[in-house]
Amino acid sequence: MLKLFKISTKYILLIFFTFYILIFPEASQLRASELDQKVQQEIYKTNKIFELYYSKNFEECMKYCYSIITQDIDNTTAYIFYLASSFQLDKLQETINNIDSTYISFVQRYNATNKDQVIETSKDYHYLTALVGFSNIFLYFSTNNGGAYLDEAINTFRKSLFFPVTLACIYSGLGIAYYEKKLNERAISMLNRAFNVKSYDPIALEYFGKIQNSLGNYNQTISKLKNYIDIKYPDMIYQLAYAYEKVNEIDKAVETYDLAYKYDPNLLGQGFISLVRMGDIFLYKKNDKQKAISCYEEILKILPDSLVAKSKIEEAQNYDPNKKQESNEKKKKKRK
Repeated sequence: MLKLFKISTKYILLIFFTFYILIFPEASQLRASELDQKVQQEIYKTNKIFELYYSKNFEECMKYCYSIITQDIDNTTAYIFYLASSFQLDKLQETINNIDSTYISFVQRYNATNKDQVIETSKDYHYLTALVGFSNIFLYFSTNNGGAYLDEAINTFRKSLFFPVTLACIYSGLGIAYYEKKLNERAISMLNRAFNVKSYDPIALEYFGKIQNSLGNYNQTISKLKNYIDIKYPDMIYQLAYAYEKVNEIDKAVETYDLAYKYDPNLLGQGFISLVRMGDIFLYKKNDKQKAISCYEEILKILPDSLVAKSKIEEAQNYDPNKKQESNEKKKKKRK
């Protein structure tokens, strides 16, 4: 009898919700639309970070990133570019010292005044801990012998996994650290956990592309990154372009390299190598010497002393596709 009642109740509820959705279809879409709006707002904020940084507005970028960090503790881009901007301003060590000092004083003050509360419940503790973790990653990148900093970053992020909230930035931080330690399987595992929280985390997407491309899994990079080209992160877009090139989707590769360059007009990130690879495609794949040279010349407009661009222009001017064809034919005859 009880079993029959449970079954009847189940069908009654099913009929009720079906009827409700038919009468009020907007109700079933409300949660999804709210989520989409939140995602769009966060992508807008993240794109503003990229626009400020790649236009060399480092002071403003640094301030904007910090304002986001204190409001939205789970924006990986804000942590990374807060520190990247300080590096560009030659303030990285000063910034890291301030982070460490703020973290220590906060912990001491909190423990003294909130004895009945667990510190991990504090939002300020969350973002300060994340800043400490990413600081160690930047110290690893900016010093010659930074292995200890990388280990310290991993320890900090791993402790943060015990927070009562799940943060994509913590998993992304671990993904970066494990990648740098050449532990690709662990890195991918962490990045996938980051995607479970935020599928649109640009830093996680960049490192996912880096790893898959290094392993030759170009289609996995394309499948993952192709839906996020509106995120104005040139280093992530570059990974997508490179994957297109490696699977011989040449037109898409050129289009995507060009997009990476447009997102990085001052060639602070992968805009530089995107122009180089685009020029190489025009020269060697499309036999268009003039377009190739124009790509290399674009680099010289921004970096007049670039030896790479100058040597590429010389290489293009001396390139003769007919000689290459003759050389290939000779090789074929020798094989026979």
